[in-house]
Amino acid sequence: MTHLEAQSYIMPFIEQKVPKNKQEDFVLHMRTCEKCHEELEIYYTLLVGMKQLDNNEILSSDFGKDLDSDLKALLSGVRHRKGFKMSAFSIIISAFILVYILLYAGFLSGIYDYEQNTKASEQSEYFFYDTFHEREVPEELDRIKISEQIVNDSTYTTYDRISGYNKMKSDYDSVISLGEELANVETTTD
Repeated sequence: MTHLEAQSYIMPFIEQKVPKNKQEDFVLHMRTCEKCHEELEIYYTLLVGMKQLDNNEILSSDFGKDLDSDLKALLSGVRHRKGFKMSAFSIIISAFILVYILLYAGFLSGIYDYEQNTKASEQSEYFFYDTFHEREVPEELDRIKISEQIVNDSTYTTYDRISGYNKMKSDYDSVISLGEELANVETTTD
């Protein structure tokens, strides 16, 4: 803020009518410019003193101190408004981020559920159909009874054991005879 511009806001300051967008610049200029501050103090003392006399108020004993407290109050109001704007802006941004995170998490959860359901339906339909199709137990049946029946159906009879032994013995004999034939083969080196 220039000196001329600052001096033009002296009267509005005394009347507490400085535009909000100029208040901070005015206070900072008055605190840093000794010449403008001195002029403000002169006008402040004259006009506030006359106003106090006209209203039959007690005349202030230290107008410089009153002026400084009014400048501090004006700057405090500006900073309070800025802080409020920043905190409101921060709350709004935080709310948007939170909503975005929740929507994104819901979206990921939906995709995960869809993939798991698809995988489960495809696996049960394709991967396990050949292996477990005959052994599937419907929901309305007694699972314990069915599992005992499956175990009993898979036991070997005496006939199965004897035929298995005979097959194993013939396989053993054929392997031994093949081994003996290989042992009798002469090897030649070229």
